[in-house]
Amino acid sequence: MKRLILICATAFTMFSCESQETKAPESISESVKKKDSVKVAYVKQPLFTPIKQDFSSDSLIIPKGFKYDILFTEGLDLVTRADGKKFPAKDDQDMLVYIPINGSSEHGYLYVSHETRYANDDLGDGGGATIIEVKKENGSWKNIGVNRHVDFSPVGGTLRNCGGAIAPNGNILTCEEAWTKKTHHIYRNGKGIRDTSWYMGRPRWQNFGFIVEVDPKTAKVVKKHYNLGKFLHEDVHPTLDGKTLYMTDDMNRAVFFKFEADVAHDYSKGKLFAYQQSEDGESGTWLPLPNDSTTFYDTRNIAIKHGATLFLNHEWIAEMDGELYISEAGDDDRNFDWKDEIKSGGRPAKHFSHVDPKTGKIDDPYGRILVFDPVNNKMSVLIEGGDFSDGSGNFSNPDGNTTLKCKNGRFLIINEDIHAIDKGRVDLVNLKKGLYYNEVYFLDLDIKNPTLDSLKRFAIGPKGTETSGGIFTPDGNTYFLNLMHPKSSNRKPFNKSMTIAITGFKN
Repeated sequence: MKRLILICATAFTMFSCESQETKAPESISESVKKKDSVKVAYVKQPLFTPIKQDFSSDSLIIPKGFKYDILFTEGLDLVTRADGKKFPAKDDQDMLVYIPINGSSEHGYLYVSHETRYANDDLGDGGGATIIEVKKENGSWKNIGVNRHVDFSPVGGTLRNCGGAIAPNGNILTCEEAWTKKTHHIYRNGKGIRDTSWYMGRPRWQNFGFIVEVDPKTAKVVKKHYNLGKFLHEDVHPTLDGKTLYMTDDMNRAVFFKFEADVAHDYSKGKLFAYQQSEDGESGTWLPLPNDSTTFYDTRNIAIKHGATLFLNHEWIAEMDGELYISEAGDDDRNFDWKDEIKSGGRPAKHFSHVDPKTGKIDDPYGRILVFDPVNNKMSVLIEGGDFSDGSGNFSNPDGNTTLKCKNGRFLIINEDIHAIDKGRVDLVNLKKGLYYNEVYFLDLDIKNPTLDSLKRFAIGPKGTETSGGIFTPDGNTYFLNLMHPKSSNRKPFNKSMTIAITGFKN
């Protein structure tokens, strides 16, 4: 999944180690390292040439020297159920997990989530997942196996499967980004989840908004973890010891959550916490939440009443050297405020200190990248969204992310999912046309105090597309990516949601 720490040998900008305060690469001889008087002028080699902003295409734009292979497309590829019957694939591919076969970076399985909510007679109403087998042959990636369907009916179905992760035990944790408080939220006038009967003694709508564990070897559901709380589960990051889960909440009244398991690799029992930032923003504490059904079915509100810190649409989590990088998408002022949340005990994060506690009004159109240190519980801003200083573009509403670690650098890869198209998020031509474009950026984490200008544009999605699920192979040579909900009027093949493999990295 996006948590993999990948070892490669290149980066994307050229500069000396000394000027950017980067560590000497492993390739430098020990004799040179020991000579304190010698200043090593190691130069990073280009990983790619950043592309210019271009909002005129209905195709994918990537740097020169790179290519893409299409692996899995909604409606065109067939998915095989457990009974052997085949049906057209669902759409809105989101999370990706690459599972190597025999440790290979050129042959493995991809676990693909579907962030869907619609009726489907053949593959089940609501969300879903597909497991595909892929292999690189003669420099190109191909889908070579049976596309296996994951049946979520044993846990009452699933809804809007968004981010997630591969746990240390090898199972998949898939997040339901579901906001359900009434039956019509899932039924959607018969176009959504049509079985509205009670489930496990509760209304069906209460069965969505959790994390589900899946065994990718068998393509079967292990458990839906109700004890991890009901909220808009965007993403989850498991620690390698199998004891802790960090969870993000994609809501404009978001709370950051943590779960501590009683027994390693068993997330069915443990303690749920909500994050509370210190007043000076230099640390924080974890507030224990009551271990009862009220908490599990109304998790965010209970956390806020206990004094949890308020964030604005927390998205994906990526880890690098122990620190967690969180995309906070922000939100435009859409007639919402935090007045009631503040009144009931919620505390705006330090970077929202400008929020008036009486009105709770907030307008945060661009969002930012946050960095969280689990050692001291400090949550701080790494980069604020906005316009580049040279007028060459705008970075807004970060969503999906992943990391790549090279011998000469550490990188955060960020996918945009813009909420609106005004305020510089697209150019004037597309603003008038009402068209959305999203971009993919690389950020060198070895740059001290990075700015917006530190971002390097790697890809631009086709019109209307959200790029998501980005994950590298262990050798760092392939970047798998999903292209979600492009405009149906785009020229083929970019008129359908798809999973692709991008190659051209020379690591």
